[in-house]
Amino acid sequence: MLRFIMNTAPLAVSTTGRGSSGVGLTAALSREPGSRDFNIEAGAMVLADRGFICIDEFDKMGQSDRVMIHEAMEQQCVTIAKAGMHVTLNARCSVVAAANPVYGTFDPNLDLAKNIGLPDSLLSRFDLVFVVRDNTTEEIDRRIAEQVVRQASLRIDSETRRGVEQIHSNILQRRQEADTRKAQEATEVFERRIPGPSGEEQPEVLTVDFLRKYIRFCRRLAPVLTEEAQAEVAEKYCDMRMRFQSGLSDNSSPDSSKKPRLAVTTRTLEALIRLSTAHAKLKLRKDDVLPEDVHEAYKLMMAAREEDVPTPASALVGGGGPGPDGGDQGSPVQSKRGQKRAREEGGLEAEAISAARVHVLVLSVGRAFARQQSQQLSRDELFEAVNASLMEGDSPFAEEEFQAGLGVMETRNKIFIADETGDVMLVG
Repeated sequence: MLRFIMNTAPLAVSTTGRGSSGVGLTAALSREPGSRDFNIEAGAMVLADRGFICIDEFDKMGQSDRVMIHEAMEQQCVTIAKAGMHVTLNARCSVVAAANPVYGTFDPNLDLAKNIGLPDSLLSRFDLVFVVRDNTTEEIDRRIAEQVVRQASLRIDSETRRGVEQIHSNILQRRQEADTRKAQEATEVFERRIPGPSGEEQPEVLTVDFLRKYIRFCRRLAPVLTEEAQAEVAEKYCDMRMRFQSGLSDNSSPDSSKKPRLAVTTRTLEALIRLSTAHAKLKLRKDDVLPEDVHEAYKLMMAAREEDVPTPASALVGGGGPGPDGGDQGSPVQSKRGQKRAREEGGLEAEAISAARVHVLVLSVGRAFARQQSQQLSRDELFEAVNASLMEGDSPFAEEEFQAGLGVMETRNKIFIADETGDVMLVG
C-alpha cells in the first residue's frame, strides 16, 4: 500500500521507523569541521512539503522520536530554536504510516486501541486509522493465490511490466518509463482486462497514470462549506463525541455494549472537515461542500473506527415500513425484545417515542444545557430550549413525546428529575 502511494503521488518520500530518528524526520543542525557556523539540514517531512511521507515500521520508532513529529503533524511546520537560531520550516505533508499490532497479530478479543498500542496524543493526529487483518479462509487464500499467479503470468520479459507488477515496480524505473513516453499520447483510463484462471471477467480498474492526472486536477479546486454542511459537521462531531464519552457503540440503542473507543478530540472535527472537502474535490465541485459530502466523510471515519453508522433520524421517524415478519421495523422498541427492554427500563412510556427521536432529544438536551451554561433547568425551560435548539428538518417535540423521552434518558442515567420541584439536572 505504501509502494502504491509512492508511485501515485507526484512527491513522496519513503522512510522506515527503524532506520530514522526524530531529527531525521524533522530537521537537524550540523557544523562542518573547522567552521563555527551551523547549517540546517532538512528532514524527510520538510523535504516532503506539499507531498506525502510514507513511514514503514512505525511501531519500531522510539517514544522520543515519535514525540518530535507531533508538531509537524499538528501545525504543518517544524520549529527549531538552537544555536542562537529560531527557524520555522514548512512541513505541509500527509503522513501515511504502517505499523504492526502490539502482539504481532491482531487480537479480536481486545479493543482497537489496545491492539494498536500507540498513545492517544499520536493517534488523534491521524485522520483515519484502518486495521488490515489477515483472515485465513479458503476463499480469500484462493483469491490471493490467483492474483499472484496472474501477476507472474504477465511477465513477458525482464524489461516489460504490466498491471500490478508495474504499479509496485521500482519508482525510478516507473519514472523513466513515463519520461520516455510521448507527451501527445492519450492516457488510457482503464487497465486492459485480462481474464482470470477461471475465465471470469475482471472488474474495471483505473490506470495509475490517469489516477495521477485526476488527483492533480482535483487538488486545484477549493470548495467551501455551505451553511447546511457546517450544521451537518457540527451534528456529526457531537454524535461522535457523545459516543466516545458514553462508550456506547450506538447511543440510540439501549442494548449497545459499552466498550472503549478511539479518542475523539477537536482534531477529529478538523479531520471531518478535511475529508468532506476532499470528497467534494473528488466529485469535481469547485464552489461548495454539500451535506452529502459530510455524510460520506462521516461514514468513512466510522468505518475506520469499526463503529456502526447510525440510521438517520428522518428514516426512522414515523415508524418505517413493514419488516420481514410483517411487523414494523422502523423502531427497535416495537419488537418483542424492544418492548421487554422498554418495560424493564421505564415502563410503557418508552413506547411513545422512537429510538431515533430519543437520539435527537439527547443531542438537543445537551445543546440546551450548554447554551444556558447551567447544570439544572426547570422542565418548562428545558422544553422550550430543546424545541428552540432543534436542527433543520427535525420536527418539534410534543408534550407526551418529550415526557417519554425524559423518562428514557433518566433510565440511562443521562439526567435526573427532582420529584419535588420537577427540575431536570444533567448527569452526563
